[in-house]
Amino acid sequence: MVAQTDEPFERPAWSNDGEKLTFFSLKDGALWEVSGNGRNLKKLSGSASMRRSAANDNYVLQQMISYPVNVASSIEGFKPISGYTVFNPVLSPNGEHIVFQVSQGKGLYICDADGSNLRKLSETGERATWMPDGKYVVVMLASDDGHIITNGELVVIDVATGSQTVLLSSADYITLSPAVSPDGKQLAFTEYATGAIYVVDIK
Repeated sequence: MVAQTDEPFERPAWSNDGEKLTFFSLKDGALWEVSGNGRNLKKLSGSASMRRSAANDNYVLQQMISYPVNVASSIEGFKPISGYTVFNPVLSPNGEHIVFQVSQGKGLYICDADGSNLRKLSETGERATWMPDGKYVVVMLASDDGHIITNGELVVIDVATGSQTVLLSSADYITLSPAVSPDGKQLAFTEYATGAIYVVDIK
């Protein structure tokens, strides 16, 4: 565990150099930061939103973030999902693909960075994070009882074939919101029951 206070955290994200993690407090929306070794935990702001700098360089990603409700109707390649909301878009490290979710349980999709070659990657999977080689994404698979999340595991998906492999699953904790470090050697995630942020080595 690298971060836990008296308030629950969510949505870890690595810095570009892999030295720090930032995440949100579910209590007040504040943005926090901690070193990858769990030291120097500090609150950065009263409230903030994480911004992907890559969005400034990619038109499609920028549109997906800024206009999630209407983007499927405005980009030619997205006609098959017109009328649906897109969310959690993430550009691959090499800048060639975007993986994202589609509303109403439509699943996880992938497209080229220019919005072409849209295809469904998986029926399930949320909050994708890319492996550095751009060949795989790690997603969370969560289930609930209608009120609370009862199970969560992290799964690796091959973006070329769609094949899935369980990366992390445990009866002792519910793993959500994965974030792979820039070097691909570590995985951060949120533990649902406690709101703690954990980091594990990827082998």
